[in-house]
Amino acid sequence: MEHAPTHSDRETLDRAKALVRFRARAARRTVLPEMRTAHAYAIAERMLHLPEVIDAAAVMLYGASPEEADPSVLEAALRDLGKRIAYPRVAGGHDLTIHWVDDPGVLVVGAFGLMQPRDGTAFAPLEEIDAIVVPGVAFDEEGNRLGFGGGYYDTLLSGADAPPTIGIAYDEQVVGRVPHEDRDRPVNVLVTPTRTIRCVTNRS
Repeated sequence: MEHAPTHSDRETLDRAKALVRFRARAARRTVLPEMRTAHAYAIAERMLHLPEVIDAAAVMLYGASPEEADPSVLEAALRDLGKRIAYPRVAGGHDLTIHWVDDPGVLVVGAFGLMQPRDGTAFAPLEEIDAIVVPGVAFDEEGNRLGFGGGYYDTLLSGADAPPTIGIAYDEQVVGRVPHEDRDRPVNVLVTPTRTIRCVTNRS
């Protein structure tokens, strides 16, 4: 029988996550600004060959921070292909709501300085989203993902009927192992400028 994590277990996991987060952010900052556009195009090219994206009618993206892999090149390509685009919005607590972004003009600077749909933008039901592109600070090849610790995406994707998830990141963000627990949701596919990784989670 599994035992509930103790306070000591939690502290150990939190310390391990903090160390990986620190190292991955430092590695991500080594990606020179002049390389980020090239990487965005390389990631978009790989993404457009994924069956999850080819077959999708609607894809959820995200507003990137300056350090993160930028999905804007991918977004432009998806719109050209007639895909419908949605973005998340921080709804308070640790929850995200999803909204249609048929017009990029509905995006405003929101929580954490990231672009998100303005208040009043039409909701996009999760069941109408065919693929979700997920940011992260660090990933491993099993698809385990480390964010900033808010749990927003883990909460959003906690249901069994969540659509396929695709993490995008620089190669520098892929680590040997991301510390995780059962509530941390792995991605199905990880795409970097040089690799497409089909993630097979092996959790004990």
